[in-house]
Amino acid sequence: MRFSIQTASLRQLVFLSFFLALIPVAVLLWQSNKSLSGVSSYAITSAEYAVSSVRQSESMQSLVVDIERAVRQYVVVRTDALKRLALNHIDNQLNLLAQVCAAQAQLILCNEQKTALATLKLSFDGEMTATPEILLQQIRTQQQQITQQIWDLLELQLQNQQQQVSATQQQLAWQTFGLVLLTLLLVLWASKRITAPVQQLDRMIRAIAQPKHHFPDEKLQGPRELNELGEQLRWLSSRLQQLEALRLILLRHASHELKTPLSSIREGCALLSEQLVGPLTAQQQEVVTLLNGSADRLSVLTEQLLDYNRLLQQAQPEWSVQVPQQLMQACFNDHALSLQQRQQQVKLDCQLNAFYTDATLFRRILDNLINNAQAYGAEGSPVWVKLYRQDDSVILDVANNGTPIPMSLREKLFEPFQRGTTPRFDQVMGSGLGLSIVADCARLLGGHADIVDVVYADVCIRVRLPLLGEKLG
Repeated sequence: MRFSIQTASLRQLVFLSFFLALIPVAVLLWQSNKSLSGVSSYAITSAEYAVSSVRQSESMQSLVVDIERAVRQYVVVRTDALKRLALNHIDNQLNLLAQVCAAQAQLILCNEQKTALATLKLSFDGEMTATPEILLQQIRTQQQQITQQIWDLLELQLQNQQQQVSATQQQLAWQTFGLVLLTLLLVLWASKRITAPVQQLDRMIRAIAQPKHHFPDEKLQGPRELNELGEQLRWLSSRLQQLEALRLILLRHASHELKTPLSSIREGCALLSEQLVGPLTAQQQEVVTLLNGSADRLSVLTEQLLDYNRLLQQAQPEWSVQVPQQLMQACFNDHALSLQQRQQQVKLDCQLNAFYTDATLFRRILDNLINNAQAYGAEGSPVWVKLYRQDDSVILDVANNGTPIPMSLREKLFEPFQRGTTPRFDQVMGSGLGLSIVADCARLLGGHADIVDVVYADVCIRVRLPLLGEKLG
């Protein structure tokens, strides 16, 4: 059974689940029908018995009256017809009494009335000179008591019937509870058979999405279609790992190999610009200037590729206590010339004296954000840099005035090699890696980066990092 369930298709497993869940429901319906049939049969039998007992009781009451009338008439008018009539009434009463006493063994006056009727019957064999008032009174009283006992027994039977109905209802309630619980357990078991492999697939997909993923070694156990999908994901993971390794190798070698000829080109352009190899015409000087600018742009792009490659190879941050003022001031000094050229001034608001972080990763975040603000910010407008604590997070905001970023592009800009529609103002062709490096560094530090709206600037990039070492904040 275990092998057949594991190798069954998803449709077969769903059908099997519904079938197993319907079994307790079918048992409950059968048991309810059986109990209701039993109660109905018992109620019909009790009703028939009650009607029969009431009829017999009324007949016996009438016969007692007939017996008393016939005896009194016989004492007055001694005829054989009245004698036979009285004896016939007594025999009918004895027959009914026998039937009632046989059906209801609880009656305790049956023998006494039988004896009284027999005594009355024997009195017809002798000379009946007077009416046997005492005997007739005894028979009348006994019949009234028997009738009352019959009604008491019928009432007791009705109470027993009500108790039986209540017991049946309670039994059905417990059976319903048990079968519903069993149905729930079967549904949970069946759903687990389906959701467990789906959760495994979710873990596999999440592992594939991680930059340095470790694909689960466990084999998927579930329906046939999901097992095949798991194997395809395993193959896809292996293929992606191979492609990732090739991409890293190509990126590392390409960026490294570009530096040597690029350095030679820049040195050659410098020699030509300084006219150390001979005087240049105005047109030749213009060409050298263009070559020098292209070499500078290529150098920036190569450095960004190398920086991105180093970031991909860094597995874990190196945590240490850092003074944010020093890190930021060092970054601002490195970007002072480019900021000065565009008449941009950094307005710093640092509300932390010290915090735990990786100095290299934090510096990469700040470098790329400052470079982004310098390249896309409006000329003569300040660059706001704020570092503060918010709840259990450290917030870094870098904002500038300029063209606002549309909502549709905000998430996309944090992907590698994605550039916005706003042109740069620094004459450098961007690679689309700046914000991607910011997002990756933030993830390595346990945080994330977003583009948010603030009232004091047109564009604000916010990096939220976890607060470690609260006593230093």
